[in-house]
Amino acid sequence: MAEITNYKCMNCGGALEFSSEKQKLMCVDCQSEYDVSEFEQAAAATGQQQYQAKTDEWDVHGEGLLVYECKNCGGEVVGDETMASTKCPYCENPIVISSKFEGSLKPDLVIPFKLDKKAAKIELVKHVNSIRLAPGAFKAGNHIKELKGVYVPFWLFDANCHASGSYEGQKIHRHSDAKYNYKETQYYDVYREGDMSFENVPADASSKMDDDLMDSIEPYDVSAAVPYSSAYMAGYLADRYDVSPEQCQPRADKRMEQTARDLIRGQVKNYDSVSEKSHTFNKLTSSYKYALYPVWILNTIWNGEKFVFAMNGQTGKLVGNVPYSKGKFFGVLFGVLAALWAIMLGVLAVTSHFSTGTIVGTGVASVIIALIVAFSMKGKTKSVHKGTQAMNFVVNGSLRITNSHDNFIRKTEEKTAKSSS
Repeated sequence: MAEITNYKCMNCGGALEFSSEKQKLMCVDCQSEYDVSEFEQAAAATGQQQYQAKTDEWDVHGEGLLVYECKNCGGEVVGDETMASTKCPYCENPIVISSKFEGSLKPDLVIPFKLDKKAAKIELVKHVNSIRLAPGAFKAGNHIKELKGVYVPFWLFDANCHASGSYEGQKIHRHSDAKYNYKETQYYDVYREGDMSFENVPADASSKMDDDLMDSIEPYDVSAAVPYSSAYMAGYLADRYDVSPEQCQPRADKRMEQTARDLIRGQVKNYDSVSEKSHTFNKLTSSYKYALYPVWILNTIWNGEKFVFAMNGQTGKLVGNVPYSKGKFFGVLFGVLAALWAIMLGVLAVTSHFSTGTIVGTGVASVIIALIVAFSMKGKTKSVHKGTQAMNFVVNGSLRITNSHDNFIRKTEEKTAKSSS
């Protein structure tokens, strides 16, 4: 039977919520404050109210749902099987379905919210207003009230890894005499092999969350994590995982492999050019942890298309793709084109280099530059990306080169005559 923990003030009986600012439980009515550890001990002694899951005539189990009765006001709360915390829709009393985190489902750690809803709103407005091509009506911000604080489940992967790479390195030497320019190219067979360790490479474990969106708000400071307590859930939404670590691990492995490849490649130095011929990657040992990370989420619809924004509830990093106005896009394109061409034609007029060829040439150059500027601005409307690196999760000082060589293979020489003028 599922249980919901109801956090109520011991002074006035009001609802308690976890304050991201004070890092304590705070009464929404009398503003009393409680340390999480102290409150849990007191709650255990006094016996906090609990809510019993029930299944009346509605076949909630058949639909993968559970119904909970709020004993604060008698209202009913309906959620799916992964819902871990919510609020009563009638009295706004924060409730936590504690059984979702018991036993094998209990998280190893949680990072509490550091930034509140006000901070999330400020960052969202700042983000949207920084996008010059965003439609004016979209910037109005009427949808900001839909922000929700959510504890998102993550698997954190640790691994000791071994990687190697084979490369061709080139060293180029140039010199000249009175008649010729000389280019000597030396070719080397280069090899690097080494070990490195990764810690807390994240992969979100909720099928409801967009993987790329969660990758984009990294990194989190895991050193600020605390042992799990359901008290941190009070006042926020939360889901338990519904994607297994075995399903998530290939994503983390791919990121570690790419980073290991880059780390080994970074040990090839003092060459003018380097091309990779082959690489290997192996995990020697691996493990994982279950964690809950704080995220502010906004879902909004614009012209029938869904846009989702996410903010790291610890660091404040906010991402989300923004719609762009075609009118503003073409306004920038033609505005930059007209301004540049006018400037270039003015320079031609001053320098007396007017000709059909120079006019066409400056026109083509203006078009190219205007396209670059316009599409660069359009690119800024996209801030969501897939995580392909794990550089933030490399254990400091863990990279150790175990084998290497730089063998000279051959050299070539080129001689070109200097042009006489």
